[in-house]
Amino acid sequence: MATDLFVAIVVMSVASLAIGLLAGLYVYSDKGQRTTASLAIAVLATVMFLFYASGQLFWARFVSSSAAIIYTNLAAIFAALAAGWAWRLPNMTVWRRMIMSVLLAAGSLAAITWPLLSIALRPPPVGGDRWNNGVAMQTSWATCSPAAAATLFRAERIDVSESEMIPLCLTDSSGTPTLGLYRGVKLIAEKNGRELEIVDGTIDDLLNDDDWPVLLAVELPYGVDDRRYVEQWGWIPGMGHSVVALGRAPTGGLLIGDPSVGLEQWSEADLDVLWHGAGLRVK
Repeated sequence: MATDLFVAIVVMSVASLAIGLLAGLYVYSDKGQRTTASLAIAVLATVMFLFYASGQLFWARFVSSSAAIIYTNLAAIFAALAAGWAWRLPNMTVWRRMIMSVLLAAGSLAAITWPLLSIALRPPPVGGDRWNNGVAMQTSWATCSPAAAATLFRAERIDVSESEMIPLCLTDSSGTPTLGLYRGVKLIAEKNGRELEIVDGTIDDLLNDDDWPVLLAVELPYGVDDRRYVEQWGWIPGMGHSVVALGRAPTGGLLIGDPSVGLEQWSEADLDVLWHGAGLRVK
């Protein structure tokens, strides 16, 4: 296990254990309704965080560590709180409270270690080192992000392959988590004495910066009327993808390195549909 992930798992495990014990031993109410309500809120917070906030790139602005994917998973903290309060539920036998607490504690541990569990449960593809006009081509549908990362570094005169990026980005057979991609790019950037910059904002901000290349997290939203993206470009609504904006095209728009097709040109209108404000740049 990589050192950064090991340290993060230990830190988050200790923090979750301490918070769970604090909730179960000190921060609870003798009134059953309050304890039950606290437990319900903590469980709801765990679920809501996993669905709507877990793994988002903006977390790396607050925690810049390469292991941000673990440090920022607050679902582990919420589940630990729930485990502590479950132990204090009134009018319930000890063994039932114990089972509930243990299950919630296990959920907290699973949240902390999920980046590694997912790889164990869904082993990643081996990957490859295929290129087309300076664009690393993905060797499976799940490896667009490692391939895009390789393209980004090739444009920065740093040689790395899709297969090398796969384990660094915590890719599994279902794809790459956003903060896993952040980890892989950060580790290679730091290895080469470079810094990683998070790109967010509007298309105007991106174009006015005129600082290329930029790895872009893109997605075709549901409900787009223009059928060209599905029927001609092969995009699947709701499925995330990674590409690299390599610079301005001579005829306008942007040159895009797409690991699924190679080098292509996007208009600003295409960018407006497919890009939603998140990206990475090496400085």
